[in-house]
Amino acid sequence: MVESSESSELSNFMEQLQENTAKRISRLHLLAKKIWAKRQWSVTELQDKCLDAWDDLKHDVGCNIVPLIPSQEDRGMSNVIFGSGSFSTGNFQAQQYATVKKYATVPPMNLTGIITNKSAEHSCQASMISEEFHIPLIELDFQDWYQNYVDKKESNPIRATRYWFDPDDPDRPSFTELGRRFHIRQDQYHKALGEAIYDQLKSPVDSVSARGYNFQFCSNIFPQQPNHLPHINDTHPADLRYLDPQTHQKLYAGWQSGAIDLMLKDKIHTTFHGSFIGVDYMDSVSQIQTLDEGALLALSEGVTPDPTHSPPMNAPEIQNAMKIIDDYFFSTLEPTGLIFMWGITERPIPVIYHSLGGSMVIVKQRAIFVGNQFHSGVNAWGADLDRDLKEVEAFLFP
Repeated sequence: MVESSESSELSNFMEQLQENTAKRISRLHLLAKKIWAKRQWSVTELQDKCLDAWDDLKHDVGCNIVPLIPSQEDRGMSNVIFGSGSFSTGNFQAQQYATVKKYATVPPMNLTGIITNKSAEHSCQASMISEEFHIPLIELDFQDWYQNYVDKKESNPIRATRYWFDPDDPDRPSFTELGRRFHIRQDQYHKALGEAIYDQLKSPVDSVSARGYNFQFCSNIFPQQPNHLPHINDTHPADLRYLDPQTHQKLYAGWQSGAIDLMLKDKIHTTFHGSFIGVDYMDSVSQIQTLDEGALLALSEGVTPDPTHSPPMNAPEIQNAMKIIDDYFFSTLEPTGLIFMWGITERPIPVIYHSLGGSMVIVKQRAIFVGNQFHSGVNAWGADLDRDLKEVEAFLFP
């Protein structure tokens, strides 16, 4: 009976989150309808409005502000989704593209590819998403590739090529070994994957959505467009506004529920916010200690567990809840084309973050604007959706 009661409480909590996220996402679609259906703007027209505002702001900022994803007047905008597992978030994002097509005669962004390093034979559902939405599938199973071209006896190629370790991890391999692993993934495997992407897609890619992709990105994936590398974004299951005041490193970098575990251990968070981040290309072995260092593009409403529930929600349960309220919300920004209002400074400027103790940590980095408003660091867009959407509406439709 106790287990049943606990399960019921968690189930009700998740159902409420589903209702909340559906309302938040419908508000994004409502704004997108005004832009693409009612006003029938093009992506270039929307960005021209932003560029005019950014031109006015550059004198205050001290440098130019440029589009996060520049529009292309001669063709439609292209997005691809990368994943490695269940593709549940990728599936949700593909559904949002289908929704936008119902009200936008010319969708602001087109989903042109589903890309995975894991095959259906190894339990990846990318092929199912590809078939359901009639999107080209580019699939190169890393395990099969590794066993065919590197070591046919290795049973766990992902573990054998892992190159990110905590610097204090006693099991961290030598730098020479880390370099060897890096070379296999980034220079060999991703080169082969890039060739497969080009063979199938042909046209340039403007935006990459990392939805559970378990490798770091590198420019080898897009060798045919070296002067126009796509913007890459990812959803992260922790609040990346918190930095170490000495090193300026993000306190909650990491994968899956491990980042949430770190937040739980600090015992100061009542709400667990997820983050929407830009992803940098990792082309050099010297970059392997960087993780989740891209620009903070947006924050979520977050998950607030009921403190009276016993036992309290654990990290995996919070992560599952954050996928509903956070990841799905973030995954709507590209299909709706709202991400075209995001701008980034050409040069680093001072941006404010939090320390664990509550003091300010000021870091110089390229900063984010949404429309005509500064939304970087602690002011990242999305956590206060009422305020942020009012700002956007006032900017677009004065």
